[in-house]
Amino acid sequence: MSTANPADDIAEVRSSRLWALFTFRFTGFVFPVRMRADAHGVSTIKVGFWLTPWVREEEHLPLSHVAELRHDRGLVWDSISVESSGGLNPLTIEGLPKGRAVAFIARVRGWMGPKS
Repeated sequence: MSTANPADDIAEVRSSRLWALFTFRFTGFVFPVRMRADAHGVSTIKVGFWLTPWVREEEHLPLSHVAELRHDRGLVWDSISVESSGGLNPLTIEGLPKGRAVAFIARVRGWMGPKS
């Protein structure tokens, strides 16, 4: 997470390579799933197959459409789900280190501000 310029403030978290190894996800080991957030929105980047890294799934959700941030805590690794106000197709990421997941959630909730 960088804090160089408030206009360019970005929070990023990626899945653990160790988690990918233990769950037999070779593509996730080579190309970890990434979730990025800034003051404008939340994005995920997932590579579908390790042999074709240029074929990837990128999803973006504007911050104004974020309805809920769900943080599922596991024994070793956590997962984050960002749900939209429309309720379809939440952005999800699994296999996150606990500290980074907590910091990511706190940063995004800070950008969202208080909901009335």
